[in-house]
Amino acid sequence: MANQPKEVFQLFRQSMLSKTDEWMNLISDEASLIGPLAQVQGKKGFIEINKPFFDSIRASEILEVIEKGNYIITQITTDVEMPMGKVITLHVCEWYEIHDNKIKSLKVYFDTNQFIKEMKPV
Repeated sequence: MANQPKEVFQLFRQSMLSKTDEWMNLISDEASLIGPLAQVQGKKGFIEINKPFFDSIRASEILEVIEKGNYIITQITTDVEMPMGKVITLHVCEWYEIHDNKIKSLKVYFDTNQFIKEMKPV
């Protein structure tokens, strides 16, 4: 039996936050990621660009989840540990497209100002 898109999203999120690699099995071979800091095509690129970022996440809270057909739209806050050790909070909106129990695309939106500011050398 196929999972509903929201169930796939929840499995993906749970794996990502618990630092297991199960989330990688939920990515389709032709997955795409469009975000403010990167755009990639294909499962390999999706994993390579997300793994370091997911490892830096210290906490995340779901503010809103909307399911519409094969789409999951979220509004979340995510606490990210920056390379110098400071933790910043990102306010993020995500658009997941899910087909056949796999994430086909993910579009991520957040203000990059604070992120970029923390990446600059002092």
